[in-house]
Amino acid sequence: MKLPLYEDRARYDYWLRLILFGIPLILLTIGIILMPKDQEGAIAMFSGSLFIISVFYLVLPKKFQIYEDKLKIVLGWPLYVDISLANISDSQITSARKVFVYWGIRFATSSKSAVEIIRKRGLNIVISPSNGLLFVDRLNEACKQQHITEG
Repeated sequence: MKLPLYEDRARYDYWLRLILFGIPLILLTIGIILMPKDQEGAIAMFSGSLFIISVFYLVLPKKFQIYEDKLKIVLGWPLYVDISLANISDSQITSARKVFVYWGIRFATSSKSAVEIIRKRGLNIVISPSNGLLFVDRLNEACKQQHITEG
């Protein structure tokens, strides 16, 4: 198994953490309140809370790994997205608004460190590594190496 050339964890803003913990917490609280009067409703609230936690865990990025030939966006186990470095034309720090409004794939979880990955084919991607500048430097360097070995 190859080791990544560079790895960075996803950065999460406080507002997103509040949403991620707040929604399930509200459902759990409602379930506890309903427990003495409506057990079926309480079970529905507990089930809904578990479902939301599972979905958040599965689809939100955990880390970003740069390999010799690909960029791997690690989501909740066992999900991940591989992007060939040969398909990446550029990566750059981008504006915070692209975290919220973007025509492409958004794996961005922070408006403070948004990085846009511009692809040759397919939709472009916005991510939020914890150290955006270093990530862009490492990804662009790996892409250059990939293009040199291919060409």
